[in-house]
Amino acid sequence: MAKTLYQLLNLPETATAQQVHSAFKTVERLHTGRHDDASLASLARAREAFLILSDAQRRLAYDRKLAMAQVAADSAIPLAERHRPFQLAPRQIMVAALLAVAAGLWLYRDYQKTERLAAAAESLLRQQEWLAQQNRGDRQQAQIEAERSLRQQQLEDANRLAERQLANQQRALELLQSQADTQSELKQQDIANSRLEMQYRKPELALELQQQKQQYAAAQRERALHQHDENIASINSLRAARIRAYDRGHTTGEISRSNPALDP
Repeated sequence: MAKTLYQLLNLPETATAQQVHSAFKTVERLHTGRHDDASLASLARAREAFLILSDAQRRLAYDRKLAMAQVAADSAIPLAERHRPFQLAPRQIMVAALLAVAAGLWLYRDYQKTERLAAAAESLLRQQEWLAQQNRGDRQQAQIEAERSLRQQQLEDANRLAERQLANQQRALELLQSQADTQSELKQQDIANSRLEMQYRKPELALELQQQKQQYAAAQRERALHQHDENIASINSLRAARIRAYDRGHTTGEISRSNPALDP
């Protein structure tokens, strides 16, 4: 008779999931490093048993199949006994009937237990699915909240940056305006100082202008006198030339019609 999955892992049928995991690890360590066909086959069967028994749904289906096989095995009668005349005593018949009733009650209770386990497993599966959906919803909501918080933070950072830039521009404009006001005040002060200096130097400048006018007038008189002297010298030179010419004319016997002493 083939071994059941529980027998492959040396486990009772009531073993927990932790016991199944520990038993498989034990079998795996036992066959690790061995490369013969028997060890590889045993390890493959143990791995298959672990995959079935560690899954609640697959284990429940296997338990049902195992229970049905057990009932079929218990109710089977050997072929040799079927052709043999029935020779049971009434006491044996009663014992057999009692055993059959007990077996039926046991099978019924086991069936109910299996159904309850199946219902519990299905309910647990629904709860796990609901929890998984709830966790996915919570994760999605948390992700949405995180993204919203990130966008809000980015928006606040952008607003703060824009406010700082605006404040810097405002300070720069105020600084430029202050510099312009300072330069304007300095220019006005320079103009006022220039006007004041001109006011203070006005008599001096008037005196310098008067002196320049007098110098110019003296230079003009000097040039006029010099020109007059040149004119007189030219006239005298011309007269002297005429007189010499008159003298030469009288010497040679020529008669002059003009008086060189009177002609200009």
